[in-house]
Amino acid sequence: MAPDPSRYRRIAEVLVRNGLSALAAQIGLRDHAPEVVRRRLADAGTADGPARLRRALEELGPTFVKLGQMLSTRRDLLPIEYTQELEHLRAATGAVPYSQVAEVIERELGRPPRQAYAWLEERPLASASIGQAHRGRLHDGTEVIVKVRKPGVREDVLADLELMRSLAALMSREWELARDVDVVSLVAAFDRTMRGELDYRNETAHATQMRSNLAGDPAVQVPGVIEELTTAEVLTEEYVEGMRIDDTAALDASGIDRPALAERATETLVRMVLVDGFFHADPHPGNMFVDDAGVITLIDFGMVGRLSESVREDLLHLLLALSRQDHETAVSALVQLAPPRTGGLDRRHLTRDVAALMESLSAQPLAEVPISTVLEHITALLRRHRLQLPADVSTLLRMLVLTESTAVILDPSFHLSGVLAQVVPVAMMQLLRPEAIARRLRAAGASALRVGSELPARANRLLDDYEARGVDVRLHPEDLDRIVHRLEGTADRLIVGMTMSALLVGISSVIAAQPGRVRVRDPLMLASGGATALLGTYLAAGAGPARRLGRLVRRGIAGR
Repeated sequence: MAPDPSRYRRIAEVLVRNGLSALAAQIGLRDHAPEVVRRRLADAGTADGPARLRRALEELGPTFVKLGQMLSTRRDLLPIEYTQELEHLRAATGAVPYSQVAEVIERELGRPPRQAYAWLEERPLASASIGQAHRGRLHDGTEVIVKVRKPGVREDVLADLELMRSLAALMSREWELARDVDVVSLVAAFDRTMRGELDYRNETAHATQMRSNLAGDPAVQVPGVIEELTTAEVLTEEYVEGMRIDDTAALDASGIDRPALAERATETLVRMVLVDGFFHADPHPGNMFVDDAGVITLIDFGMVGRLSESVREDLLHLLLALSRQDHETAVSALVQLAPPRTGGLDRRHLTRDVAALMESLSAQPLAEVPISTVLEHITALLRRHRLQLPADVSTLLRMLVLTESTAVILDPSFHLSGVLAQVVPVAMMQLLRPEAIARRLRAAGASALRVGSELPARANRLLDDYEARGVDVRLHPEDLDRIVHRLEGTADRLIVGMTMSALLVGISSVIAAQPGRVRVRDPLMLASGGATALLGTYLAAGAGPARRLGRLVRRGIAGR
């Protein structure tokens, strides 16, 4: 479906009216704007400040508001004054009439609200861009919240997503910066997120997984979903009474220990990230409630983040390196987390900047430095060196800032670093479990075998190229020793490496097939650990038959 040209004109007009003429021209909207708008594009200058951008996104509607909220997490791409302004974007909008809500419920559930629920309040409890929420009660007396997607929203959002994909492709052709930040991939990721939010069944799955992950934590709960009254457009979940977590007056009146609450809430959220790898991506105070017993309730799982085991490992290495002032390890972890966007990386310059950052932070104990300050410095460094974070890691950074800011409301002396110090060892132990080690060994072994299996084909292609075109190689005698020195040891290391990798794959397969049986001192674990150590030592040392072969080759050449 081609984007509606009138929507292009509408976007151009909104941007110009908000002083974003240069941006409108830069993203390729000049030809879509009416003549009067094109004249203003030429004359209005470059007044494209953060507040103007926020107002323009709000005026353009729900999809663009959501886009702005996503961009507010990308401090590695945008200056901090923009991300901070975009954080003020809220998806709250006017409510639709109850008659329209009732039509959606009847269509989705196959019966009118009065039959599906014992009672449903007509006045909405809250209204957002995609849906609105109503208090209700089931026939068995269970108090619930019913979220209903607004009529027509899906069609409008999908149309805007199509337009954004078209604009992203145009921007990438015409604007070097857009190519540099890979705006096409950014829009594609946003497209997937928005399509997911349009279907309440995805939020149901998120809530169910979060509820399962937190089942053993008595300090936090997730409302249950009433699945028989939930569809793509209607979500029915338990209603839980409580105070907003930032309502300090109510908390004090209930006798809640606010510093202890701050620590519990933060520890829960950090464990989601580093231990579970699945976290609530929008834990603002409106999504966290506390009952009289101090139990925290998390709601609204439309936005979640997922971190792979390897990303969590890189995060842990980075945190440990920062705490130990180890700038070399910090650089390695940072580059693993955020590869260069384009071109090469000046690693020496990056290392120097990381060392300078650590020195600037060392004026006071790291545990006393606000995480927002640390992240502000790190994201500035990422922009300077053109390093780009994965979307979920960017979401995580915003989540950590939100978490710390809420905790500071509860306890002005709170420092997130103290909670990190408690959770990091637990997360490290998770990564050292036999099952986790087995997965990494199997992946490493499979990768090594794949490389080895590709070598013959690559060698054949190289020989074919040589036979077809020939190769003109000129060597000076003094260069030969240096070249042979680099090559010596490669052949035997490759053979041993492939053999050991095959062994690791076999051991890993056995471990993975019987995870409950394996223990740290199990013979298989000892064998895999020994094999890994032997392989690493051998590859590092590098002595062997190839070195002796190199010496023989040099003697043979010298004797000619």
